Amino acid sequence: MKLFSILAIASYLSFTFVNAMPVVDKRQLGGNNLTATASNRPATSQEVENLKYYMTLAGNAYCQTVIPGGKWECGNCDRTANMEIVKLFTTSKWDTNAMVVRDDETKRIISVFRGSVSSKNFQADMDSVLISYPGAKGTRVHRGFWNSYDEVAKDIVAVVKQQLEEYPDYSLYSTGHSLGGCTSTLHALDLHQQGFNVTLYSNASPRIGNKAFAEYASKAGFPYYRLTNKRDIFVNYPYKLQGFVHGGEEYWIQANDQIVVCPNGVETDYCYNSGRGLTNVDDHLQF
Repeated sequence: MKLFSILAIASYLSFTFVNAMPVVDKRQLGGNNLTATASNRPATSQEVENLKYYMTLAGNAYCQTVIPGGKWECGNCDRTANMEIVKLFTTSKWDTNAMVVRDDETKRIISVFRGSVSSKNFQADMDSVLISYPGAKGTRVHRGFWNSYDEVAKDIVAVVKQQLEEYPDYSLYSTGHSLGGCTSTLHALDLHQQGFNVTLYSNASPRIGNKAFAEYASKAGFPYYRLTNKRDIFVNYPYKLQGFVHGGEEYWIQANDQIVVCPNGVETDYCYNSGRGLTNVDDHLQF
């Protein structure tokens, strides 16, 4: 990291995030002067509404009243109070926290993964060794992110399957913020590989794997939306020099609060990577 060590940021994040719930209410539509040459486009009003919906869910997952409390009692919980919390998950080794919720108004079943707040989470964050990914030849992923998801994978997939059996006409989604953005991506791929139709909304995710993994995830065949905010320090971790690459269709909130979209695929130099100035923690917390 350029400004802080990961451990210094860890204590800051665990205290601050629940009081700085990331919601994209103030974000505007629009593009930038790179649109024509980079095939960028402005986000539509419906896309912004969708980003708000999933960012709010990902933010609410940080509240202890929600996980592990199981109650919609938090700063933005009025926005999600209509949803049924079907099942909560907390693992022992890596402290992976997640929930499956059901929105009967919109007929959605959503897996929501919490980001890092504990020492176990940050140990996983720092374990950036690339290991083979059991999904496609040549793909490799961050060991800590993989271990965090793998510890909960069997149980959360079982609940998703049960919900789909009970509500077969509902749509399936996966979302999370930060570490939760990584685990929600691995979860979406897991469901896809098992034959389920899923849509992914990843928020403020670090890089998860190598270029082959980014290409595989981007071309898997399900919608992969990746939200980034200004100069968020964690979007640039782990570094490309370590062999890590982002994938997905990037929605980048610029310094002027306009949201532009870069095409689906591996990361380009026209969204987050086009930003100037020092990366910072505040942009990881304030959406």
